[in-house]
Formats: sequence, structure tokens, C-alpha cells
Amino acid sequence: MPDEPNLDHARMQQFGGSTIITMGIRLILLDCFETLVELTDGIYRPRQGMREFLVHFASRTGVPVAVVSDAEQTEVERAIAEAGLGTYLVAVYHAGNAAEDLGGGRWRKRLDKPVADFHLRPEQAVFIGDSPLDAEAAKHYEVQFIRVPRSEDRQFSFASLITGPSRYRSQEFNVKFLERYSKERKPDAGT
Repeated sequence: MPDEPNLDHARMQQFGGSTIITMGIRLILLDCFETLVELTDGIYRPRQGMREFLVHFASRTGVPVAVVSDAEQTEVERAIAEAGLGTYLVAVYHAGNAAEDLGGGRWRKRLDKPVADFHLRPEQAVFIGDSPLDAEAAKHYEVQFIRVPRSEDRQFSFASLITGPSRYRSQEFNVKFLERYSKERKPDAGT
């Protein structure tokens, strides 16, 4: 059986504790799956508050919003189209144009690509994602990071990031998620 997650590690401060998109941000990068969209009943839908978030930043403030995913282009584009969010996005980065193979089945999103394409410095961009791998990519490329909960957390709304700070704290959700994961992974006593 694989090692159980270390719950003490989940309680440690994580990169991505920020919950505010500051005035100096010139580009917002969003992870696709479980951040921009969620899969509900076999259909990709925008995450709660995502439309309001996109309207505010893409339309009202003029800050461009792009998607960065390590999934295949067709999969990412299908999810965006199905959720009806394409008109808000200025670019889509995917496995074919912005993912780095780290070996062993691990991939890292190349955040340096959109930063360079928009002629920015890393500190002028923010990446919003739902996983430790997203945080690692942001840290590697020195891009600010905001960690949001996966879609299982029905209390979270992206609209909370418009005015910030969000009340969401990734450490709290991580502990809950890992505790639930640990319980689900325990083998039955009879096996």
C-alpha cells in the first residue's frame, strides 16, 4: 500500500497563500480543470463565480486572462467551449505549447511561455490553480500564485477574488481533503 499522506505536511505554510490580485498584475493565468471549469454530470461548467470573475478582470479592468494546462489541446478547448468561456480568454496554453515533461509521468505547466508572449516580467503575472503541482510551477517560474480549492468545496466562489481577500485558506482545505482521502484509502478489515 502506498504511503499515507502526511497531514502535518499539509498544515505547513504553502506557496500560494495569497488571496488578492494586486494592481500591478498585467496577466492572469488560470489552470483549466478544477479551476476554470468543473465536470458536472459529464458536462464542463464554469466554476462558481467564474463568469463574474472573468467579466470583471477581462472586460472591466482590461487585464488579459489566459488558460495554462498540461492537458491536450483538444481536451482543453472542448472544456472551455462547453463551459461557454472562450470569449473571455485571450490565449490557451496546453500540453502541445506550454508543458514540460519532467519524466516519470510528471508534467509542469510552462508559465514562462505566456509571460514572454505578453512581454511581461514574472512578477506582473498571477497564476491561479488548485493543486500543489500548480504551486510548484508558479514557484519555479517566479510567478505569483493563488491557490483555490478544487470544485468539491462548494463554499468557494471565484467572485471572492474580485475584491479580495478571499476567506479561503488552502491549508485548511488541504487538511480536510487529505483526511478524507486517507479514510477512503484505508483497506477493509476483512481483506
